[in-house]
Amino acid sequence: MVSRRTMLTVTAAAGAVAASSPWWRSFAVPNASAAPTTCELALANGTDTNAVNAYVTGREFGTDRMMLLRADGSPYYLQEPGAPNTPLPVDAAIPLAAPGAAPVVVTLPRMYGGRVYFARESTLDFYVNPGPALVEPALHNEADTNFGKIVSFCEFTFNDVQLFANVSYVDHVTALPIGMRLQGDGDHSVAALPRSAVEAIAADLEAQAAADGYPWGDLVMRGDQGILRVMSPQNIMAPHVGQPDMPFADYWNGYADQVWETYRGKDLRIDLQGGRGVLTGRVNGDSLVFNDGSTFAKPGSWDVFTCNHGPFANIPSDSEAKKGALARLAAAFNRSTVHSHADQPNGAGAADFYTNPVTNHFARAVHENSPIGYAFPYDDVTPDGTPDQSGVAFDGNPSRWTLTVT
Repeated sequence: MVSRRTMLTVTAAAGAVAASSPWWRSFAVPNASAAPTTCELALANGTDTNAVNAYVTGREFGTDRMMLLRADGSPYYLQEPGAPNTPLPVDAAIPLAAPGAAPVVVTLPRMYGGRVYFARESTLDFYVNPGPALVEPALHNEADTNFGKIVSFCEFTFNDVQLFANVSYVDHVTALPIGMRLQGDGDHSVAALPRSAVEAIAADLEAQAAADGYPWGDLVMRGDQGILRVMSPQNIMAPHVGQPDMPFADYWNGYADQVWETYRGKDLRIDLQGGRGVLTGRVNGDSLVFNDGSTFAKPGSWDVFTCNHGPFANIPSDSEAKKGALARLAAAFNRSTVHSHADQPNGAGAADFYTNPVTNHFARAVHENSPIGYAFPYDDVTPDGTPDQSGVAFDGNPSRWTLTVT
């Protein structure tokens, strides 16, 4: 998973305080008092089957130990295995109650880089590598033992500042949607993917493949019972990095050339938002150079789809200004607005997103069929005054986080 926000990747070193929100956003900081040490996690079954299992994974805030929660709410900390790909030695499944029954409630401790998985009519296989490191399901890989299962997950970080969560479609959209509600100082809900949305997204991408010849239809993964999930382009590219037959290898080349030629002769302005100023840049030689000294090479397909490679790589030592520019530039590429709008992100509204023939059609199809949710890593870059479409929720005093799988 790409490190798309500090919230999900910060190292919880002793005494360190994680950022209260992603560094490219200008959210109001929660109440300065520390967040509680625990929060109720309510897991509700909104499906039509009694057989749904949940799994909670992440790192313990303050110790950095990789852990899973068990059904009784107790933590299991990973132990050093005797060999790579050792099956997880404990049962970490949390069985959900029957459809429509009261949710199962466990106590969520402070964790970061966390996920809550759901599996319909099956359990998930986890493995442990030396480190110890948790090997989580690789749902794009047909060799993975979890490939044929109907699986979904959401992401969270719960630290000493707040609980931050999102419904993520960055990796895939599945036939097991999740909705959430976060209660605390506020009360915020994020709607689940609508019924039949996965089928509509799959049909859209298969039609797009017929229209432009790129393998959008290969993103659709099917099993014995129909569509399992629709993968993000970065996941079908991943096994082929550096190979000449890499899917989408040249997809963004012409668009990137157009952008570079556009800004050889005029300024590109990136508003860092939140009163942090505007960077102005032009292409000089092969690089896009901004007035603070930040530079970006011309991106390729892997760079654009992952938002974490090449010129879009997340480098901790980079200045905060460059990190902010990176997020907005990567978002403008995925939405294909950077060639036509010299002011980013405020020059282009949501109606301008994905209208260019070369664009992130996975993200376009997701947003056309879903009310809200991340469709690429910087999908929470939002023009000022525009409603957030990324499906995030955060609270500095969380008391109950309810996840409903539908």
